[in-house]
Amino acid sequence: MQYSISEVARHFGIAVSALRYYDQVNLLRPAGRRGSVRTYGREELHRLALIHLLHRDGMMSLDATAATLAERPTTRDVIENSRDEVRRRIQRLREAERLLDHLLTCPRDNPVRDCPHLRTQLDHVVDTALAGSAGR
Repeated sequence: MQYSISEVARHFGIAVSALRYYDQVNLLRPAGRRGSVRTYGREELHRLALIHLLHRDGMMSLDATAATLAERPTTRDVIENSRDEVRRRIQRLREAERLLDHLLTCPRDNPVRDCPHLRTQLDHVVDTALAGSAGR
């Protein structure tokens, strides 16, 4: 069975323009055309599901997804780099979760404005930014 580009977009919850872009960058080619309308078969839908898994769900960038699907010799390197980036994001999210948990339990009336723990973190961010720009 073949599905039109608009049907695929609707079923997968993505924009038609995204599917056109995937075609333009050779990430996902349609199986064929019905007149001027791109159509997709089961294999293309599997590939789209894989693109969603790898890219949309945050495992890797679109470029890394394309490199992985192209099965270049560096695929394992791309996967390893993407895994490392996911680990860094997870660490940042854990830190964000700890800060939010703290703010929820902070005894200050307005913890975003008055929390000394948050103020210390903000001082660190400011000092790091200023130190990084000192050589410019």
